[in-house]
Order: sequence, then structure tokens, then C-alpha cells
Amino acid sequence: MTPERTFGGPMGRRAVLRGGVGLFVAATASACSFFETDPSGEEGSSGPKGKEAPSLKDRVDAGDLPPVAERLPDNPLVVEPLDRVGVYGGSWHSAMLTQEDMSWLRYSMGYEPLVRWAREWGGTAGTEMLPNVCESYEVLEDGKEYRFKLRRGLRWSDGEPVTAADFDFAYNDYNVYPPLHPDAIYELWLSQSGEPARFEAIDDYTVSYVYEEPKAGFLEQIAGISGLTMFLPKHYLQQFHEKYNEDADRLAEDAGMSRWVDNIALKVDPWVNTDMPTLNAWVAQNPVGEGTSLVAERNPYYWKVDPDGSQLPYIDSMVCEIVQDVEVEVLKVSNGDLDMQLYHFGTIRNKPVIARSQEEGGYELIDFVPDIVNTMIIGFNQTHPDPAVRAVLANKDFRIGLSYAINRQKIIDTIYGGQGQPWQCAPIPGSDLHDPELGEQYVEYDVDLANEALDRAGYTERNGDGIRLREDGSPIKFNVLVVSDFPDHVDALDLIRADWREVGVDATIQRMAETLYWERVEAGEAEAATWTGGSFDIRTGGGGNHYYLPSNPRGSSRFGSAWAKWYSAGGRDGEEPPADVREQLELFDEMRATFDAEEATALAREILEITKDRLYYLGISTPPTEYGIVKTNFHNVPRSFPGAVAYQAPGPSSPEQYFISDEA
Repeated sequence: MTPERTFGGPMGRRAVLRGGVGLFVAATASACSFFETDPSGEEGSSGPKGKEAPSLKDRVDAGDLPPVAERLPDNPLVVEPLDRVGVYGGSWHSAMLTQEDMSWLRYSMGYEPLVRWAREWGGTAGTEMLPNVCESYEVLEDGKEYRFKLRRGLRWSDGEPVTAADFDFAYNDYNVYPPLHPDAIYELWLSQSGEPARFEAIDDYTVSYVYEEPKAGFLEQIAGISGLTMFLPKHYLQQFHEKYNEDADRLAEDAGMSRWVDNIALKVDPWVNTDMPTLNAWVAQNPVGEGTSLVAERNPYYWKVDPDGSQLPYIDSMVCEIVQDVEVEVLKVSNGDLDMQLYHFGTIRNKPVIARSQEEGGYELIDFVPDIVNTMIIGFNQTHPDPAVRAVLANKDFRIGLSYAINRQKIIDTIYGGQGQPWQCAPIPGSDLHDPELGEQYVEYDVDLANEALDRAGYTERNGDGIRLREDGSPIKFNVLVVSDFPDHVDALDLIRADWREVGVDATIQRMAETLYWERVEAGEAEAATWTGGSFDIRTGGGGNHYYLPSNPRGSSRFGSAWAKWYSAGGRDGEEPPADVREQLELFDEMRATFDAEEATALAREILEITKDRLYYLGISTPPTEYGIVKTNFHNVPRSFPGAVAYQAPGPSSPEQYFISDEA
């Protein structure tokens, strides 16, 4: 459960609290950037658009809905539009890459956490944290307690009130309920002792989470992890829970599942279960996978308004088409079929055709600044089960030699349009943890230095084909696994394979589907594997930062699967790492528990010093800027988005204030 953007699963795929004791964040016009939580105050006319969408007013007039004033909370959240107040109407057409691309739905239509990021991104440590579902929040006792005041009159999409009981249910009956988490409870909910935090419903509209010690990163994880569950509609979900319904297993059987725990896990997902009440601006009308697109319509009980007091969202509906490959998405973008879209298609390879079709398609390109630190990293499995293979891959001089042998500039010029610079897997410029020495070590293209390092590694003998020999006399050959959906990696590896062959190392490239890739990698069977390099986040979840140390059995499995298993299992599984790696993991634990920003940053630098010496990955280059698209009649969309997975673009830009109009 990490802030990564991945396909599948309820949590998806990859800051320091400001103010200390007694911090109270009240959402006022002066204190909360583009949000206000003061009531609009006036009941007069707000212009021709009125106080609600025409389609909802028709339902009110027909007696099918209560008046808009009764559907809004006492203190609705006022959203300041990016450019101007919008108008009602229209459909937002977008696309998701297969039905597994649930992150796009959560980011575009479902970014409604308890607290949220401000629109302007400055990293997890530097971005303002704003009340969202809550009306205000307090951080008490140096971060041991987090208290939230809820909005009176807030309602679920079915019209039922939202109260502390929904938070109690989400926490005690879902997040920390043992039968739902037989392996482990997510670390966000645990004190360092392993005991869950204490949930308190102070009254119907005030809730609190109390830990045994300061819980660093609590608010940042709430704002920055897709699918994190803080509130659930108890009135609806309790029927599927064993605690409230002795027939819960029978309901599961009726739904085609053997246990209530499997059933409720699906029932809580509003994109799979259209009966699930939600607080989102748009409510799904059909489940993902039923049909070729997902259609969502405006939530009549949505709890945000514009500065005129008009209920949001402006756009009536969203139609998200399910496409099966990126090529189809590129075609739809270039044809002008999509109104606003990020992710997947915005590569250098696709840019010529997308840029060329802008005028005809009626759209513009917007910047999508990637959060990754490297276009491609290659991890060598240093805990491979075959001792002879492990001996080669774990030899640092061997990896240094392979690094010097890579002509990175040729890859940059050939595949990445000349954008980027040779770089290892390291925080890039702009990061508080930027370290040029870490990023630039061994990136020089030098065949002589490569051969010297490989000789120093002990592989001086060669066979008749010029391939270096292992100690047992076998030629040094290994496979590099690459996901087929990363065509730039496939192309880069073709060049790298030739570079390595020149210095006497033979590599075979194995291209495969992502599911098979992870099966092989997580099983510890891969010899080498590629991915993109992620950033180092001081306020990470339990599995983050696995590019820099073996903290996550999945992410770290490319270079140290057995070490990561040992760490995550508390030494009961896997293989104990070397002393310096153990020191890294101890520093990592200390960093994640450190509330003070400067102290946590200093610990992060210590971790990266060991990463520098370890050389877990070989990187290729810093990433080029990617891009998204927006139609010229689609308004209030930022011209640039951060690609940080914790930011969850476009969510913090408030898609509910996007609108469609032919007026420029």
C-alpha cells in the first residue's frame, strides 16, 4: 500500500506536518489558497446558471429531489475556479487503459480525501494541506493526535447524512478489523508498538485518531494515497459485514463469492459497485468492465459550490472509454475524441503525431512533469537462488563495468529525442535530496574503464566468442526482463545489449506482459529486470523508496527480493542482508518515525549514502517532460501538472470546476 500509480488493487500503484503542537488549520479565505469554507451567504441570483444544474432543478420541480439548499451541507466547500466561473452542461470524454486502469478514475473523478493537497505542488513537504471532506483539522500533542471536524449536513450520494459513525465503521470495522486483514494491518493505522491507533468519536461531527507517539506523514498519506479509506457509508455497507448481519456469508454466496470478506471488498469500490454511496462529484452508472466505457453522472448531493454559491460540478457527466492499448488512446487523442487526458500516451515517440493533429483535433498540449528520476533502471538480482549467478550479479565491480559500457548519450539522442542527461537512479535536481555524485557516478561512456572494472571483478578469461567466463568456466550470460508496454526500454536494451557484448558480457532481452513480469520478478527468478526510477520520499508509506533500499518485497525484488522479505517479515522469512543494508533499513525505520523535517531529511541523506556505495541499479537518463491534452473548449484546466504519484493529477486541480464552453 504505497503511493504508486499501478493498475489493479484497491490501493493502486508509486511531508512534514507544519506547525507542531496545537496546530489548528481553519479553512478561511486567507488561509486555504483556492478553497473557502465560509457559506456563500447570499440567496440571490448568481447569474443565468442558477444555484444548481438545470437537470437537477427539473428533478426538484418534479418532486424527485429536495431543494438544493437542503442537499448542501451547512458549510459547503467553496472552490475558487482556476480562471473563471463556469457554466453547467456537457460530458467529459476520457479514456482508461484497460479496465485495470482504476487509478485514472480515482484521480479524475474520485479525489475526495479527508484532507487534500493544494493546487500548487511543492512536494510532500512543501505543499499546503487543505481541509476537504472535513471542515477543519487539528494536529495535537506533537502529532500524536489528529482531530477532524466534519461538515454538518454533508450527505452521501443517496441523500443519507455523513456522521462520525461512518468514520468509526471505516476504521474499526474495515481498516483494522482482523478478519479483513489476516496477514497484516496497514502500517498507517499502527503505532510503533504494532497496536492500532485509538479512534474516538468525540461527537457526531468530530473524530480523532490517537497514536502512542507522533505519527509522521499521517496527513500526507491521507492526501496522497489513492483509495485510502477514511470514511464509508455504514448505513449501506453494514448489511455485508458479519458484525452487523449474520447472513453476510449468504449475501456473498448470492453474489458468487464464498466469503463475506471477499464480497465487502468489492462492495466498497464505487467503480465496481454502482450501488455504493459516494462523496464524489460524479457517480458511476455502470460497473467497470460492463460495456466498453464507464459512464458517471453528477452527484445531486455534491457538497462543493463555486464563489456564486452554485453547486458543483459544472460538467453533467463523464464518459470514460476503456481502450485496450496505448495506440488506440493515441488515435483517439489525435482525432479529438478526448476532452482532457493524462497518462500513458504522452511520450516522445507519440508526440509528433499528437502535436501535428492539434488544430484538426481541437486540442492543446499541456505539460505533465514526470516525478520519476530515471527513464529506465536495470536491477540485478543480488539474492538470486543460483549461487553462481548470484556471485556475478552481486559483484559491484561487475555492475560498475556494465555501467561504464553503456553509451547513454546515444540512447538519449536515439530514443528520448535528445532530452535528458546520463543519470543513475538518484533524486534529480529540484529535490531536497539531490546529490550529483550519486546521480553521475559511473555514467561516463568509457569502454576502457568498463573493461578495467570487469577485469577487477575477476572475469578476465574469455571464450572463443569473446564472452567473459565465470569462475566455473561458463560464459557470463543473463536475461533482462522488460515489460512489453515499455517500448522505449525494449529499444534501449537493444542498444545496451550491443554495448555489453563489446566488453564481453552476453545479455538476452525477454519482453513480456506485466503480469508475467511480476510473477517472475517477485518469485526471485529474474536475473535482471528494468523499470522506471522513482523518487525518494521522506514521508513514504511502509513500502515506498524501494528504489534505494530493500524496503518492499515487490519493488525491491529486482535487486534484493530475499532481503526485502526478511525486512518486511521481521526476520521470519527471506534472507538477512549484509550489515550495511541492515543499517539502511534501520535508518529507514527511524526516518519514517521522525516528526521533525530537518531530522528526517538528514536521515534520508544517510540512507542515500549507503545507496551510493551499493549501486543497486544502473540508470540511463533523467526523464524528458511528458504531456497531456485538453480541448480548446474545455476550461479551468492547469497548463501544467506535476507527475508526482502522491499528487494524483488531476485530482488536486479540482476537476469539479472544469467546464465546457465554446466561448474562449
